[in-house]
Formats: sequence, C-alpha cells, structure tokens
Amino acid sequence: MDSIGVIKNGKLVGFATLKEVRYMLFIQGRIKNTELTVKCIKGDKKFGYRITSTKTKVTAKEKNGLPTFHVKIKAEGYLESTGCTNEFKKESAFEGQEKAINKMMEDEIMRFINKSREEYNADIFGFGEFLREQDYKHFKKYGVQWDQGFAKADINITFAAEVKRTGLRSNPYMMK
Repeated sequence: MDSIGVIKNGKLVGFATLKEVRYMLFIQGRIKNTELTVKCIKGDKKFGYRITSTKTKVTAKEKNGLPTFHVKIKAEGYLESTGCTNEFKKESAFEGQEKAINKMMEDEIMRFINKSREEYNADIFGFGEFLREQDYKHFKKYGVQWDQGFAKADINITFAAEVKRTGLRSNPYMMK
C-alpha cells in the first residue's frame, strides 16, 4: 500500500501518500511513535529521529472573520542514526537536529494542508470539528459549507521536537 483515497461526498477526489497520512495523524493527535528521516542543517547527509511520544493541542476560534487554528505538536524521541558531523558530548549537541526536525515537519504539514485545500477542497484533518467544539457560535454560520471556511482558514503549525538522547555509540568500535 502506498497511498489512501480521499473521499468527499461519496466520491474519490484524490490520493494521499502514507507520509501525508502521517502528517494528518499528527494534527489529530493519533501518532504514538514513528521515525523521521531529516536532512542535516549542513550538507546533504541525513539523520534518523525516532519519536517515542507526541502530544498535540489545537486551538480554534474565529479572528477578524476568518477561522484561525493554532496546532502545537510536541514530540520527544532520540537520534537513531546520523550522517551529520556533531560532537554529542556537548550540551548543545542536539539543538541543530531539533531545529532541522521542527522546520521540516512544519513545512511538510503545511504543504499537505495546502494540497488538501487546493486539490481536494476537503477538510480531512478535522479542523471543522475543532472549531465546532471550541467556537460553536462562529462555526454554525458555515453549516454544511465548512469546506469554504476551511479554504480561507488561517492555520499555524508549531512543531517542537526534543531529542532526549542518542541511540548512537559515542565511541564506536573501529574496524581494522
């Protein structure tokens, strides 16, 4: 399986890749653990980040006539592999990796949100449910036309990854 179908009003409107489904599950707070492959800040090498726990908080309310959503995703995990050149004995060793993870995830999640608005014109994330629960007074004006509200909604994503430790050896055996 390499994708899932997006259904709107009983019709297939497109396909979402498995990575995109993972981004949707992050927003919905349904990711328990996963692994990300992230590009190092310098160079073309990559590193692996194993997420061991996540917590998502979505705040929804209407501001200046627009539905506004703030999605805050906190993730904890450890480095599983790395091609980056870092000295992991220093206190600030993980700051670069955390910044790279946060930027990649914020960009990728927003890219998929925009894709769902433009290609599918469907709120597959459940933002309408968040607005209905948190600001019903403004949600009810959309009625069954929530997709129009979703299309113009202001959505902000904050991803906060924390590297708790590394699963790497600090002094690996040297092969001769």
